[in-house]
Amino acid sequence: MNFTADELRQELAHADATLDEAARHAGRGLEPLLERRLDAHLRSLRVMLGPDGASAAFDAVDAAKRVVESAEPAAPLRMLAMARETLTGLARRRMRAMEPGLAA
Repeated sequence: MNFTADELRQELAHADATLDEAARHAGRGLEPLLERRLDAHLRSLRVMLGPDGASAAFDAVDAAKRVVESAEPAAPLRMLAMARETLTGLARRRMRAMEPGLAA
């Protein structure tokens, strides 16, 4: 499937909001609704980012789940922050490559 840079930007924004929610719920346990939303973002981002970005999307979602499940979420929160930076960087490079008139 083909996606536009705007569609990827929008999905990344929604995923970021869900990752923020996971960080706010650190140590409280993973609720089914939050888990479903994280998994849905993972599926979308894996398709949109392709093989190069799939592992970054997985790492971010996995870190978010660890944050909410951990009794001591300090280290998982740092892992989540690093995973989000990596995911955002990959997504931004992909979006630049998708912009009309730009080559990647």
